[in-house]
This record gives sequence, C-alpha cells and structure tokens, in this order.
Amino acid sequence: MLQAVQKVVILFFGLLLLSTNLFSKPLFSDEQLSKLANSSQWRRLLHFKNGESEIDDKRFFFSKEGKRNPKSELKAFISKLASDRSNDENSTLCYYPSRSTWILQQLPQLKKSIFIPQCKKLKKEIKEIGAKKITIILASAHMNSPASAFGHTFLRIDNNSNTPLLSYAVNYAAQTNEDNGFIYAYQGLFGGYEGRYSITPYYKKLKEYSDLEQRDIWEYTLDLTQEEIDRLVLHILEIRHFYADYFFLAENCSYNLLWLIEVAKKKSNLVKEFNYKAIPIDTLRAIENENLIKESIYRPSKRKEILAISHPIEHNPLALTFAKSNEYNLSLIKELNTKEKIASLELATEMLKIKRSNNEIPKKEYLSNFLKILKMRSTLGKKDKEKIAQPASPQEGHLSAKTTFSFLTDKRVQLRTKVSYHDIYDNDNGYIPGAYISFFDTAIEAEKNNLKLEEINLLEIKSYAIQDTIFKPISWEVSLGGKRVFNDELYSYLKAGAGVTLGRDTFYGYTTLTPTIYYKKNSYHSIALNSGILYNPSKDLKFGLTASKEWFSKSQEIKSLEPFFTYSFNQKSAINLKYSYKNIDKVEEKTTLLSWFWYY
Repeated sequence: MLQAVQKVVILFFGLLLLSTNLFSKPLFSDEQLSKLANSSQWRRLLHFKNGESEIDDKRFFFSKEGKRNPKSELKAFISKLASDRSNDENSTLCYYPSRSTWILQQLPQLKKSIFIPQCKKLKKEIKEIGAKKITIILASAHMNSPASAFGHTFLRIDNNSNTPLLSYAVNYAAQTNEDNGFIYAYQGLFGGYEGRYSITPYYKKLKEYSDLEQRDIWEYTLDLTQEEIDRLVLHILEIRHFYADYFFLAENCSYNLLWLIEVAKKKSNLVKEFNYKAIPIDTLRAIENENLIKESIYRPSKRKEILAISHPIEHNPLALTFAKSNEYNLSLIKELNTKEKIASLELATEMLKIKRSNNEIPKKEYLSNFLKILKMRSTLGKKDKEKIAQPASPQEGHLSAKTTFSFLTDKRVQLRTKVSYHDIYDNDNGYIPGAYISFFDTAIEAEKNNLKLEEINLLEIKSYAIQDTIFKPISWEVSLGGKRVFNDELYSYLKAGAGVTLGRDTFYGYTTLTPTIYYKKNSYHSIALNSGILYNPSKDLKFGLTASKEWFSKSQEIKSLEPFFTYSFNQKSAINLKYSYKNIDKVEEKTTLLSWFWYY
C-alpha cells in the first residue's frame, strides 16, 4: 500500500514539474504563444471569425475563455496535451487530431514531453477513408422541400477515382426531423437547431438526393495536394464531435464546408466573404473564383433518367398502363415494336424499384415481378441509352441578391431589394424552372419627395413543379409579409395554397388556389385563383403573363393582370418591362414599369 502511495506522489510531482518546465522554457515564451494564437491557421482550426469561434459546443474548448480568446485556448490545449496520459480513443491527441497535429508541427519539441497514445480507432478510420481526392457536390433544389429550396452542398472523399460510389460523403446539416415548413424556416432563421458534420458512405447520400428526392447532382473536384487532403480529413474527424448553431441563411450547410476547405488550403480566404447569407451556389462561385476547382461532372436525377426511358412510349396509353400497373400483364405490350417493348419493360423496372423503396409492395411480390420483367427484357437485346440534355451549370445563373430600380409611368420611382434568391421575373438559366424563393423582398416608392413602404415580403416561395406522364407533383406556394390593399393601406398577410403546373422546362403554365389571411386592426379572409404562363426561350430572355382574382368574405374583390418580359445582359444585370393592371374593389390602377435588375 505504501509503495502504491509513493508511486502516485512521484507521478503527481513529475507531472507538475513537466507542466512547469514546459512554460518556463524559452521556446514556450509568451511571445511565441501569442504568435501561434494569432496565426490564421489556429484561428481556422477554432472556426474563429469576427472576434469569436462559431462553434457553440462548450466541449470543444479547453479554456473557459476559449470561444473568444484564441491565446487562452492555445495555452489550455497545450497544457491538456502535456498532462494527458490516457491511452484510449478519448485522449486529447486521438479525439482532437486536427489541433494536436498542428500544435506538434509548430512545437516539435513537445513530442518528447508528452505521452503519445496509439489511437488505433482513429488510424483505422483514416485508413478506411483512404482519402486521395476531395470533390464538392451540389444537389439541385428540391421543389417540394422548404428545407432544400436553395439546393445543398456536401463533400465527397474519394480513395479511388474509378469507384466513386465507394467513397465517403461529408455533410453539415441541422439536426431536426421537422417537416413543417413554417416551423423549420423560423427555427432555421434564428439558430434554433444544432448543426453537425457527419461522415457517411457516398452511395447513401447519392440515393437520398438523386434517386429519392429527384435532384440533379453536380460534382466539382477540388485542386488539393495530398498534404492538404490529409489536413482536411483530420479536421473533419475532430470537428464532427461538436455542434454549432445552425442558421438557414448564414451558417448553413454550404458555409460550414468552407471552413474545411480553408483548413486544408492555407492560402484560401473563403469564409470572410459570407456574413449575412451563404447560398450554396454563391459558396461554389467563391471556391471557383479562388481557382480551387479542377473539373466538373453532371449527373442527372433519377426522374430525368426515367423520363428519358419513357420517351418512346410517352404517348402510348397501353405501354404506360403496363409500366405503372401492379400486375405487369405482358400481353398488354405484345403488339408493340421492339423499341417500345424495351422502353415499357425498363420503365416498369424503375417504377417497381420506386414502389419497393416506398414500401408500397412486399419484398416477395417485388422480386417475383422484377424477375418476370427482367426475363422478358433479356430476350430483346441491347439498345442505346437515351441521351439526357445537360442543363446550364448553376454557376451560369444570375447572382443571388437583387436590387431593382423601377420607373413608373405616373412619375413614381420604386426601389426594391431582397436578400435572395430567385423570383418569377428572373431568367431561369442555371436555376430550376418553376422554383422561386425570396427572402426579405422590400419595396419603397418615392413620389413628389414622399417615401412610402409599398410592400415587404418576409418569405415568398412558389414551387411550380411541372407534371409529366410519369410524375404528378403538386405545385404550391406560401408567402408572409405586408402589402397595400384597400384604400392604399398596408396590411399584414399570410398566404398558402396549392395547384397544378403543366408544360416543359422552357414553357409551362400553372394554376393555384390560395387562401389568405389579412390583418389590420381586424382580420380579413380571402381565396384567390392564380394562373400564369412562363416562357424562357433562351438564357437571356423570359416572357410571362400572370393573372389572379381574389374573393373576400365581405363581397370585395381584387383582380390583377401582369404581362412582362426580362432580358439579361449578364449575371449581374437585366432589364424588365412590366404592365400592371389592378382592380381593387372596383378601383382601377394601370401602371407600366421599366426596371433595371442589379444582381450581387
């Protein structure tokens, strides 16, 4: 017993002497620690910006002042490294590999004074990932999900260029199962969710975004050396343990990927550009502007692949009935030519997979029908794969924030501005046709030296999802804000509705029915029938015609008609000409507006 006590005492004083010696030696002088603490790389490792770390998890810091004091955090971290004698995966060096590696590179003498654990689990994970290449993935907007209205970006870590599906995906997302768009928007706007990094097999992420959510995928390989790739992987393996408050417009999925790239590429300077909003396409442009992209690949969504398969039979009711039925009666297609039979069978296969993934049919029935279809298909030989036209790259579209300067025929002038993103008057080039979302869209008018707030739309989403022979999505719209209605007075309002959109990507028409609640001292209820035709013949030109009729509970009506066209000069500039007719409770207002759109 006495010997055990003696050993504990000796170990205690040994550790005390070691920690004292560490900070008494010249190489750990206060000047040197200050230099390291103020280095850009240490601040990146802490996600330090505007005077504090953006990590909100207290477990991330070793100093009570660490969130706002990089030097205090550095001292505390070195002290912890020096005193930690544990040899498990929760040891400082194993659990915090990114910061530990950097500190030991800056202070190599420290290696002689600290205990180096084996970190078997960490080493095994690094070996399994086997990072050789980093690719940033952009999944296009998902029209029926408010949480994905801007699209989504994540990273792919490749260990073999020939087998990308065996790679790993690095994702940053809000931790929530919330399906209510309003609750998600509110919580997301004000940091109500925890944001976390995660590492998952890439094929699962691809299935989630491309197959199940019917989203196009764009892949951009980053120009990184092996040393930079290793640095990025170490930081992911550390930062995944901690959370930061998630903000839908600012500190979101795309923004937080920039920290990983900055840690890897020391000379990059990406994060500082984004203070108030970070739209996925904007962060991608920032990466491209720093010449960090080597190549890009486009992968069409499963929806587009299915539509390409169905092209030869899109006007054949019997073939479509066979492909979408549950019986798969082969006699329905026996009179078709070989090309049509192949299309019918391949479409049936894809529809069967969708039904199984949605748990619409039991596994036994799925396998029976699947084998029956494949057996018939095997007798028809090979065919060339249907080509899918590649849309314009997302980087080609207009920039996401917009200010509008308008001149009205009655000598009024209007200034309108919005934080983001894409509205019905903008050309769809580089964007999803029919997907419109705007935040904080505010209009101020000037007339005879008088200013007035014309309207403010806090949130406006219009999802005109085009129906086709296979997929029948419901179009919907929702908006919240304030606008002038009766007697030119400002009313707050909340609108939500649904409808149908038909056509194709460049030419489509929609109809929606939208109940609305207005409020000014008292509440007013209405329901409106909205319709429109939109034509985008080229990347520079767009025509539109919108109309609506709104019925109020007190026998009042509002009618409107609005033809317009927009011509884009480039990503930053466009002109718009619009004629606006309104009849508000039998009071007519006719106006022509000539507008200049400035995107930034």
